[in-house]
Order: sequence, then structure tokens, then C-alpha cells
Amino acid sequence: MESMYGAELDMFRTSVRRFFREEIEPNVKAFEANGIGRDIWRKAGAAGLLGAAIPEQYGGAGADRLAIVICYEEQAYSRAGASIGSFLGTDLQTVLLIDHGTEQQKQRWFPTILTGETILATAMTEPGAGSDATAIRTTALRDGDEYVINGSKCFISNGNKADLIFVIAKTDPAAKARGMSVIMVPGDVPGLTRHRMKGMGYAAGDTGELFFDNVRVPVANLLGEEGAALGMFHSLMALDRLQISGYSLGAAQLAFELTLDYVRQRQIFGKRVVDFQNTQFKLAEMEVELELGRAYMGRLIAKYRQGEFGDRDGWMCKIWFPEMLGRVIDSCVQLWGGSGWMDDNIISRIYTSARVQRIFAGATELQKSLMGRHYVSGG
Repeated sequence: MESMYGAELDMFRTSVRRFFREEIEPNVKAFEANGIGRDIWRKAGAAGLLGAAIPEQYGGAGADRLAIVICYEEQAYSRAGASIGSFLGTDLQTVLLIDHGTEQQKQRWFPTILTGETILATAMTEPGAGSDATAIRTTALRDGDEYVINGSKCFISNGNKADLIFVIAKTDPAAKARGMSVIMVPGDVPGLTRHRMKGMGYAAGDTGELFFDNVRVPVANLLGEEGAALGMFHSLMALDRLQISGYSLGAAQLAFELTLDYVRQRQIFGKRVVDFQNTQFKLAEMEVELELGRAYMGRLIAKYRQGEFGDRDGWMCKIWFPEMLGRVIDSCVQLWGGSGWMDDNIISRIYTSARVQRIFAGATELQKSLMGRHYVSGG
């Protein structure tokens, strides 16, 4: 997959892969038991994996923003990827600060983002507002020089540990979608409580539920302009969709490679599993899916670099890549048989973690619905 990114990002990929092999994979069982410690975030910072797109004038590398996609793709390709949750995937929030932050905000947060001392999270989803972000009920109402935040958020990646939370709240509830703003909330403010949420996958992941009870932050913590939240996130959507596509492709590639090794060794009725024609057909189908995925990803990256990545591209890749991962990993588990069902088997972990890709960041059905609106309207 390296050729589609270019030589500079190929070198970055090598560093990311080495980090996962040396720092994450040997410790994954400990992470599953205790969560990912802050020391690992600091090591990720020291390895240059955090805030790669931060401009050089602030101490960053000023790297191509596709470095963020590579981080998430390599995380999925790692044997620990199915356990550690979003982890480096939340570095996408750094781009919001690059594009919309004030000079004071950048000077305040970029140094510690780069070192791994500041872990980021975006708090948008609520119990009654998932795919329909405009239905959020959390408010941030102005009181003098402060915003007073009340409400709750759920399913927040790195939410139980984050030091800086990009909270999407309504600063003007009457304006509905046009009244949504992004407020930066430090993780240690009074009135903020949170706890870890456990899902069917990502045993070491940090998914949090957050509660804001009269949380006060300075008006200076507003990111961008009031009422601009949806526009800010829309401009970030291409990278988000590429990141999810990269994750799906990386996880599917790993599952295929592990399964190919397994069926070449496993024997049944005196024959290797790979010697059965059905196995060969299934492997062929999976490899075709992966080859198509690489070609599709290359086209999307080219469109992104040319400034031609549009809404349709985002909708379609969010549909195809997670669904492709689902097809591949389901076939893999079938070939592993009973051992593939066991929780301590990596193929089982990939299977459960893959399921959420079709749900979060806008479920498959939502993407189809958005495409459908354009068919109906003639757009």
C-alpha cells in the first residue's frame, strides 16, 4: 500500500509500524487488563507519531495530513489493533486546532500534544443524538466571560482519559444546527465527571461517558466561531473517511494473512485445510476484495490531494470499506473453525472490533440515506 502515499510517508509508516511492534504488541495483555497507560502516549510522542501535521513553527513536523490515516491503518494492521480501540485515531482532532485555533490556543496546547502529555477527544455523540448530530442537547451558555456547560456525552473515544475535550454544544439552542459550537474543555475542570464504557470489542480501549454539571470554561476556549461546529467538522470529513477506510483495509489485510498461514498448517481428515477447494475459493474471494480495496484507496487519496474528494466519496467509502472488512473477517473466522470463536484468538478480536466500523462515525444505513437524498432531489 505504500506506493500510493509517496516516499516521505512511506518512511513515516515504517516508524509507526516499528512503534506498534516494539511498544504495543508485547504489552497488549497488560493493556487489556489495565488500559493504555500515559507512558505509552509519551512514547508515541517521542516517536513522532502525535501531532505530525502540526506546523514546524510550533515544534511539529508539518507533515502531510495523510500521516494521520497511516497511523490508523497501521494500528489496524498491528496484532494489537483489535484490542486498543481508537488510540492514535483521535489525533484527527489536532487538525481542528491547526485550522481553527487562535495563536494563544496553539501556543498553549501544541507542545503537550506533541509530547503525548495532552490526550485529545471529541465529545459529540449523546444518548439521544448519534447520527443526527443536530439533535444534541448539551448547552454552553454564555455567562460574562465564561461558558457554562450542561449535558452528557457517550461513546467518546479516549473520553475517560482525555486531557483536552472538544465539546460540541449548543451556544444558541434556538438556532438549532446553526447554534452549535466547539468548546475546548480541559479534563480536570470542576463539574466534569466521566467513566469508562465497555463494549463487545476493544478490550484495552478507552471509551468514555461524560457528564457536564455547570462546567465553567473561559470564552477564550471557544474554537473557531460560535455556530460554526458543523462546518468545521465537515471540512475534516475527508480525512475522517480516509482514516476509517485505511483502518478497515489494514484490519482486513491482517486477517487474511493470519488466516492464510493458519489454513496452510491446520489439518483435517489428513489434509491441510488449504488443500480443500472451498478454502481456495474463499481465499481467492478475499484477496480480490483486498486488491480492489487498495485500488479504491489509491483513487481516494489521489482525489484528496487534488482537492476533489467530495461528499459522495465520503459516503461511498464509509459504506464500502467497513462492509468489505465485515465480509473478509467473517470468511476468516469460518475457516478458523471453533478456535476462531475463542476470545483469546486474535482472529476473534479482529472480528468483534470490526463490527463497530459499520456503526460509528455514521452507520452504513445513514450513508446510503444521504446518497438517496441526492437521487431524489436530482443533486
